[in-house]
Amino acid sequence: MVERKRRKKNSVRGERTHSKGDTKNNRGGGCRGGRGRAGATKGKFASLGRLDARKYRLKPKVKGKSISIAMLDDKLDILVTKGKVVKEKDAYIVDAKSGFAKVLGQGNINKKVILRINATKQAIKKITDAKGTFEFNKKGFEAEEDIEFEETA
Repeated sequence: MVERKRRKKNSVRGERTHSKGDTKNNRGGGCRGGRGRAGATKGKFASLGRLDARKYRLKPKVKGKSISIAMLDDKLDILVTKGKVVKEKDAYIVDAKSGFAKVLGQGNINKKVILRINATKQAIKKITDAKGTFEFNKKGFEAEEDIEFEETA
């Protein structure tokens, strides 16, 4: 006959720590996240809180990667070889395929870049100073020329 597996609770009978580590562990309310209903509205026990237990889940915030201008300047040739950035004549076209969602203004850029992703105001200024262009429909930003934007899915 098959021997049944013992419950963990019974297998630790007679042990001093009951597999909780040192004798100082498993002591007080901190080991269970507070006493009583503490933290009930934050997801400790969704059934105790003000939210519907079946609907409530902690969801991660989704943010795209950002890159500084200096790092982008260094990595442009590598990104071209990987096929994430397109090079046309002397300009590099950086769009959503590059894997970045935003360009930050730290550092300097020496290459001509056509930027089709979001960027900070400082980054836009540095790109336009390096004879590049910014082609992204940014809220609160008006381009000097009239640019028609293509919707990408």
